[in-house]
Amino acid sequence: MPDPNLLARCAARRAEVVRQLAAAGGGVAVLPTAPEALRNRDADYPYRHDSYFYYLTGFTEPHSLLVLQASACGQSRSVLFCRDKDMEREIWDGFRWGPEAAREAFGFDAALSIDSLDTELPKLLADQPAVWWPFAVQPGFEAQIAGWLAAVRAQARAGVTAPHTQHDLCAVLDEMRLFKDAYELDTIRRACAISAAAHIR
Repeated sequence: MPDPNLLARCAARRAEVVRQLAAAGGGVAVLPTAPEALRNRDADYPYRHDSYFYYLTGFTEPHSLLVLQASACGQSRSVLFCRDKDMEREIWDGFRWGPEAAREAFGFDAALSIDSLDTELPKLLADQPAVWWPFAVQPGFEAQIAGWLAAVRAQARAGVTAPHTQHDLCAVLDEMRLFKDAYELDTIRRACAISAAAHIR
């Protein structure tokens, strides 16, 4: 099970992001985790999650994405997209939470299958004033954003509007990550002590 203290810190960070988005007029933040890196024909390198994504979720599985909805009136919603539970694939790829268990264990308002991303994300972007996402962090992600926005714009005749502005989510997250909490400071001190001991040895 995930560390409750970690999850509490992640929830507080998500709340701060939502607060900042709401103060800017509201909108939707879209944050993917890192892709897997292929080592050879049928094996990947050991997986390392995206640091921004982990900072807000504590979730370490690949093929995942976080959506935060924030309105100027203070309403908010957190949605995790992740892989479906698949006992057969877990034999080869390791444990998967699955959407329902991930929602309960990690404290999101909702969790959906990553396979439904192209269908569900335009719904989350519809009638929102702005979209926030990490600029120039993952190659190709801007094309995905453009595709989801195009799907929203295609509903214009039905009265649906697409976000009219885009913002770099990293600007928010980088400023937040400058300020470390007590747990992060303890972790940094421990890492420094380990490194120092290794150099002395």
